[in-house]
Amino acid sequence: MPQLKRPNNDPGPPGRRERMKNPVEAATIFTQQVIQALPAAVYTCDADGYILSYNEAAASLWGRKPEPGKELWSGAAKMYTMDGKALPLDQSSMAIAIQEGREIQDAAFIIERPDGTRRFVLPHPKPFFNAAGKVTGAVNILADITDQKNIEGSNGHFAAIVESSDDAIISKTLESIVTSWNKSAERIFGYTAQEMIGVSITKIVPPDRLDEEPEILERLKRGERIDHFETKRLTKDGRLLDISLSISPVKNSKGVIIGASKIARDITAHKKAEQQIRESEERLRLAIESADLGSFTWNMQDNEFNFSERLADIYGYPSTNKLSYNDLLEAIDDDDRHIADRSFEKALQTSVLKYEVRIILPDTYHPVHWIRLNAKILFDDKQAPLKMQGIVLDITEQKEAEQRIKDSEERLRLAVEAAEIGLWDLDLITGLTITSPEHKKIMGHSKEQWSRLLFMQYVHPLDRSWVEHAFQTGLITGSLAYETRIIREDQSERWIRVNGTTVYDKKQNPVRMIGTVLDITDQKKANDELEKMVLARTSELLTSNSALEKSNHELEQYAYIASHDLQEPLRKIQTFANMVKEHLNDSQFTEKYFNKIYLSAKRMSTLINEVLNYSRLTKTGEQFQKTDLNKVLKDVLSDYELLIEQKQATVTYTNLPVIKGIPLQLHQLFANLISNALKFSETNPAINITATMLLPTEVAQYPKLLEDYEYVKLVFTDNGIGFEQQYAEQIFIIFQRLNNIRAYSGTGIGLALCKKIVDHHDGIITAKSAPGMGATFTIILPVNHW
Repeated sequence: MPQLKRPNNDPGPPGRRERMKNPVEAATIFTQQVIQALPAAVYTCDADGYILSYNEAAASLWGRKPEPGKELWSGAAKMYTMDGKALPLDQSSMAIAIQEGREIQDAAFIIERPDGTRRFVLPHPKPFFNAAGKVTGAVNILADITDQKNIEGSNGHFAAIVESSDDAIISKTLESIVTSWNKSAERIFGYTAQEMIGVSITKIVPPDRLDEEPEILERLKRGERIDHFETKRLTKDGRLLDISLSISPVKNSKGVIIGASKIARDITAHKKAEQQIRESEERLRLAIESADLGSFTWNMQDNEFNFSERLADIYGYPSTNKLSYNDLLEAIDDDDRHIADRSFEKALQTSVLKYEVRIILPDTYHPVHWIRLNAKILFDDKQAPLKMQGIVLDITEQKEAEQRIKDSEERLRLAVEAAEIGLWDLDLITGLTITSPEHKKIMGHSKEQWSRLLFMQYVHPLDRSWVEHAFQTGLITGSLAYETRIIREDQSERWIRVNGTTVYDKKQNPVRMIGTVLDITDQKKANDELEKMVLARTSELLTSNSALEKSNHELEQYAYIASHDLQEPLRKIQTFANMVKEHLNDSQFTEKYFNKIYLSAKRMSTLINEVLNYSRLTKTGEQFQKTDLNKVLKDVLSDYELLIEQKQATVTYTNLPVIKGIPLQLHQLFANLISNALKFSETNPAINITATMLLPTEVAQYPKLLEDYEYVKLVFTDNGIGFEQQYAEQIFIIFQRLNNIRAYSGTGIGLALCKKIVDHHDGIITAKSAPGMGATFTIILPVNHW
């Protein structure tokens, strides 16, 4: 029996077909087998005209077997028109049917076989369409009409064509009585000619479609021709077929309509194929959505651009926006635009467009994204671009990961080179090892090949047993690490450190081990010497380091106090001096502000003296004295009087207690907290300060506090810009800033000094805030310092 060329997914023998679970695939195979059994030449092409399949009857007709997917339009070696002129392949009936999306009838032509013989052929190309009406391919039934041509003019000519047709050809009277019934009608419907001739055609019409026949008869009586009327008809065994009917009126010699000629084509397979295509398109849509792909279709002639919601999201636009392909191009980073332009020019030649570029998203925190675009351009018969269909994938994370890998590999390479580390890669199956030049240098060998067996010969005899044990353990645990001695070819003894990782196959069998080797001989010697020095000086270093650390911290704090606390008095002096300069003739005004200048200068002098005194203090009982926190607060508010007035700030506070502390440090603590509240505010600052005594039960909640002591809790609350609570501990680290220095001046030391002062007083300081909700600083200090 003639066979179609088997596709790659052909399931093979019947036994295997019976095991197939995919009904669509089974239907496809069944259709192919049906085509195989047809005596007529049949072949199919895709939407671009490439031959997909053909049966042996077609190969026999052509006299050759074309390679599927390689040849266009027809398998004939040469083609001619009926008058003998050469017929180009792209002007054949199959080409026209696919390009114009219509059936071609009565377009007979001549083919020439490779052996030089010629045959007359009558094609029946039928294009296939998807749900959107787009041509997806075509089937062509080639009727060899050579013999008919040879007897053309004879009375049997028409009958021969009718009988050889693959379509059911039926004639009937105007009363719907069948008068002829060809072999294809018998094959398609299952009724013989004897069973149907003289019987009403309604025998094969489903009950729910009986009203079609009277309507058809009325149109025929009016002399109308009915083309490609799709309906359903019944077979003898009760199957319901999809049928395409072409019906023409039959006239007698006087031109009177006496009946009808009907061609019925079984399009059941075509309908199933259309359904499969629709299902395939739906699966494709779901696949695109699940893969997080954006899709688009661009009609390049009228510039109509359709896109998915995901595409708009990838480019940073709402799905309601009206986008164009030009918008996609405009989003590309200027440095990458040439990539897209070159790819588009190439696509106009190859029909395939693909590129990876960076795009700039509008109004986003991370505006630069990477995308991958893949598209297909369709052309008309004049090679003018018609339509582009494509998908877009956001590959930002992939690109960032690739860059991280590159950076990591480069850092590793530089680190390996700088550290003089040797690399090795052991094949556990063959025992052979690939090594780096540094490995050879460390091991002191010049051999062309290296293996684990050779390595063990270099290991010091006293170390071999436990090196082997470490190796076997590494095969099980996946990690190798040990230090051993080796004896080089020049008999010198060296210490090396070996590290490795085991690689396993899918069955968890070790197949490979990769690692490093490092010469640690000098390190071993240095460690021995260092251990001796460390033992001798550990006690001395611990003592001196502690003292030095404390000294450095205190010097750091002194320097900051000297520069930070003097700013406000000095600023007031400069401001008041400028005001006096502008009102020299107003004695009352100048006297008032000269007095303010004097008070600020006196305050500045006091601060300088107190800083000098503070620099000499150590943590002893004499440093601490009874300090009225109300006075400390009033002094700070006096320092910031001008700034408070300028910012129209309000400061409220309750009565504060007298505690034992260091006045200068407590002044610095209050000043920093109030300064920050004034600084980090976008509206009129509102600062509130409260003081409460902790109850013993509250003291017990803080592990750092001693239960036998009294503590006061000071709470500073403001309405400033606030900060994320996750930074509540970070803000107390020296030089740590959460805000842009251009927007808010400062050094990042103030809150660190606050914590240092509180720690010096054996207290606790915490912060609580949220963006735009202000900040609350809670300070707990002992009332009587010990």
